[in-house]
Amino acid sequence: MRKFRAISSLLAFLLAQAQSFAQSVPNRESEIQMHNARAAQALQERNPDLAVHEYEAILALDPSNAEAQGNIGVVAFVRGNCAEARKHFTRALALKPALWKAQAMLGLCEQSLGDTAKAQARMKRAFPHLHDVKVQTLVGLSLIEFSYQEGNRDQALQVLGVLQQSDPANIDVSYTAYRIYSDLAAQARDRIALLRPDSARMHQILAQHFVNEGNIKAAIEQYREALRIDPRVSGAHFELGEAILQDSLKTDSQDEARKEFESALQQNPNDEKAECWLGALAFLQGRTDDALRQYTHALELNPQDASAQVGVAKVQISLGYQKQALEHLLDAVRIDPSSSNAHFRLSQLYRQMNRTADADRETAIFKSLRETEERFGATFYKSSLDSQMLDAQTP
Repeated sequence: MRKFRAISSLLAFLLAQAQSFAQSVPNRESEIQMHNARAAQALQERNPDLAVHEYEAILALDPSNAEAQGNIGVVAFVRGNCAEARKHFTRALALKPALWKAQAMLGLCEQSLGDTAKAQARMKRAFPHLHDVKVQTLVGLSLIEFSYQEGNRDQALQVLGVLQQSDPANIDVSYTAYRIYSDLAAQARDRIALLRPDSARMHQILAQHFVNEGNIKAAIEQYREALRIDPRVSGAHFELGEAILQDSLKTDSQDEARKEFESALQQNPNDEKAECWLGALAFLQGRTDDALRQYTHALELNPQDASAQVGVAKVQISLGYQKQALEHLLDAVRIDPSSSNAHFRLSQLYRQMNRTADADRETAIFKSLRETEERFGATFYKSSLDSQMLDAQTP
């Protein structure tokens, strides 16, 4: 009887402990969630010390919480303490190796601490799994630097392509693209100069160089020399047409440029840029039907061409089709937010529609873009022909 009572007492004790444990798990989880929320609030309020305190409270409740370890590492990393951050990231990964953000951040720490080979290998493994855009960009830029230094341009360009899609507004990503493509362009130019210094392509390159320097007459001479050597060299007719218009918008120049754009279309019937310029010339000369036909064809060839969208819109405005024009102009600024021409036309259309606030907003954007164009000049805004045509036409 005593033995039975003892067993019953033991069972009752174990049952009570099990019930107590079952209740404690939800309680612990709710406490962890509370500390996580407090940590997030502390970080929003720029109080990293309080955030670390909350993460440490989570570890006191659950020493195996890899996320809390990793978050303490992130705080240390942001503070510039890579040695401390590495310690916490290493602990987090010992608990959960598939924490890719922690893997990536540990790689950044190792890079900062001079362990380049290990950092590169770790970040390469982590990069395809990253979803945090900021971390992905930091790691991607580091990988691009590694790859470029090793001469692995294909890998650098592959990573750059990912960053341009995931973080298109990041100025460091854009600068990296500019630097890489500038280097590639310079290397290609030097190779052509060594292989065929008197080729049509070399004269075309020289012409582009003169355009960027603002020496348009010298550019025209080089384009003509390129076409003398090879009348079918691709791109030269179109670029010569642009250069002629940039040099002068007089009637004779317009006719000369038109012939070059027509030659460009004979070489490539799908050249929507040439169609756009033929439309612009037709509109400038008052041939509205021709302008609409050519702009519309350009848009059919490439609906993502902002110049074609603006071209169709300006003809429609002249014909009184405001609603249709508005749709094209909105598409234009969506495709190319930096088009001063599109913002100007949109501001004028809004004013015609008595939408004063919208008109003022677009005018402000237009003025800001034009100031930037004037500030940096032809060096970065190669042709600025849209602006010249805009200035030559009655709005």
